[in-house]
Amino acid sequence: MKFHSFNAPDPNAPNRPLVTVFCAVWHKQPNKLELLRSHWANLKAQSIPVEPCYIFDNGDQAPDWLEAPWYSFDEPLTIYEAWSAATALSHTRYIMNLNMDDRLATNAVQTLVATADATNSTLVGGEWLVNFDESHLEQKFGVEDLWETGFSADWPPRKQANLRLGSGTAERGTYGRRHFGTWSRWGSGIQAISAINHRSNRSETSIFWQMLADKNCKFTRIPMIIGRYYSEEGSQAEFRPHKDNDHLRAHGISLISFANFVLSGDYSKWPGLNPEAVAPEAGPRNRIEQASDKLAAQFRAMGLGAQCAPQMASMQ
Repeated sequence: MKFHSFNAPDPNAPNRPLVTVFCAVWHKQPNKLELLRSHWANLKAQSIPVEPCYIFDNGDQAPDWLEAPWYSFDEPLTIYEAWSAATALSHTRYIMNLNMDDRLATNAVQTLVATADATNSTLVGGEWLVNFDESHLEQKFGVEDLWETGFSADWPPRKQANLRLGSGTAERGTYGRRHFGTWSRWGSGIQAISAINHRSNRSETSIFWQMLADKNCKFTRIPMIIGRYYSEEGSQAEFRPHKDNDHLRAHGISLISFANFVLSGDYSKWPGLNPEAVAPEAGPRNRIEQASDKLAAQFRAMGLGAQCAPQMASMQ
C-alpha cells in the first residue's frame, strides 16, 4: 500500500484555515467528475476559508482542474479507510466530512466553527434538508431556520417536500456525524464539526457516540439547516445490509485504525493485506464434476498419475 500527495498544504504556513473538509472520491463512483467539480465549487464558496482534502483510491487520479490538496492510494479503500486517511492527513484545528453528493450552505462552516468555539464543544452537528434529486448540487444557499420543514422517522427517508433529517434537532438521535479517525487523535487537540449527516447504518453511529461519551466529550446541536443531504435508496451505502453489531461483539473496538498505518507508513498489520482464507468447497458442484472426481479416483486406484485424467476425459 502506497499513497502519493498532490497540492499538499504547508502545515506551518501562516493564516492557515481552521477547518479541513475532506471527501472520499471512490474510484467506482458514477459521474464522479461532475460531482467533484460542484463539490469543489461548494467549498470555495464558503464564507471562511477551508482546506479541502480529497482521497482517491485504486490509483485513481484527480483531474487537472482540481487545485486542491488530494491524495491517491494505490489500493481500493473502504469509505471508513478513506475517512481515516483524511483524518491522518489533516493539520487544522477542526475536521469535517462532506460526501460527494451533499452540499453545504455558504456560511455553514463559519456557523459550525463559531458554535464550537463559543461552546467549547468537541463535536457540533447541524440539521439537513433531504433532497431526492440532484437539484441541490449547483445551488448556493445560506443557513436557514426550520419553520417550513417537517420530520419523519422513516428510514430510508420517504420522498416528501421539505423533509429534514433530524440530526440537528435530536429527532433522529444522532448528531449527523460518525467517527472516521483514530481515537488517540481526539486526545491531541483535534476537534470535529459535523458536515456529514446520518450516513450508513445506525449501529455504527451509535458505537461512535458511545465512544465519545465515554471520553466525556461535549456535543452541541444546531437546530438550523446547514446543508442539503442527498438520499437515494438504491445506490447509497447507508441503506445496505450490515453486520456491525456482530463485528463489535466478535472483535470489539480496535485502538489502531487505518490512520495509524497512514501516519507510520507500516501497513503490515492492515487486515486488507491478509484477507481471510477461503474455505475449500465441500464437494463437487454438479454432475460433470462428480464424474471427473470419480474418474480421478479410478486412476489413483490403478496407480496412474493424475496427468492421465485429462487425456481420458478428452477421449470421452
